[in-house]
Amino acid sequence: MNEGKELQRLLGFQLLMAELHMGNHARAALAPFGITPAKLAALLIVRDNPGCDQTALGQALHVNRSSAMKLVNALTERDLVERQPGRDLRTNALHITAGGRDRIDEMVRCLDEADQAAAVALSTDERLQLMALLRKIRTVRD
Repeated sequence: MNEGKELQRLLGFQLLMAELHMGNHARAALAPFGITPAKLAALLIVRDNPGCDQTALGQALHVNRSSAMKLVNALTERDLVERQPGRDLRTNALHITAGGRDRIDEMVRCLDEADQAAAVALSTDERLQLMALLRKIRTVRD
């Protein structure tokens, strides 16, 4: 199907199409683990920020508190993350479990392979350039 000249020049549309392409590969790679790319991202953030709370996790993922809670609930049900007492009575500190630590490397390896397969048309230099450009877009403040 022809995208037309407007859609071909709209960066947001092209990013969306690329995200859908990459996301399909990522979901397929993570399906055997029963985890989604969003849940793996949350798991990695908890691993790299032990003791963070759901609010901080939501901010890191750019989702609301309710969505962050759903992610944490799913990760705790799979014994990947645990809640411990937080800095006050209203918060929980999130920590990766031993089971999460045991499985995370294989999940990331499978996701890396899917990432490579989805972006096979890019050379190593193009891939690095794209990553740098995407980080640049993300640092712009509204």
